[in-house]
Amino acid sequence: MHEGSIAQNLLAIAIEKAKEYKANTITLIRVKVGEFTGVNQAALEFAFYNFSQGTIAEKASLKITSSPLLGKCRKCNEVFKIKKDSFKCSKCDSLEIDIISGEDLYIEDIEIE
Repeated sequence: MHEGSIAQNLLAIAIEKAKEYKANTITLIRVKVGEFTGVNQAALEFAFYNFSQGTIAEKASLKITSSPLLGKCRKCNEVFKIKKDSFKCSKCDSLEIDIISGEDLYIEDIEIE
């Protein structure tokens, strides 16, 4: 389960940033998770809860925002939601597309006290 290592990394980054600001507690961590990352949000929340115990983030909420899988066609410049079973332009059926959203996984912000 890669959600465990993701949770550990998110937690390590958040704790490091909180310490830079001399915070005693992390109350909230907002994370952006792209649809195409394959991350199971429930598993990530579970892993985060378990790894945060005994840290300054043990009472922190993890708020996950999903970003859709979007593509942009190189031929007609259409921006569209990519269907997981069909990586082609919804307007002209071209296979020449660039993924512009949905592969992201990062901390948006951290609330501390």
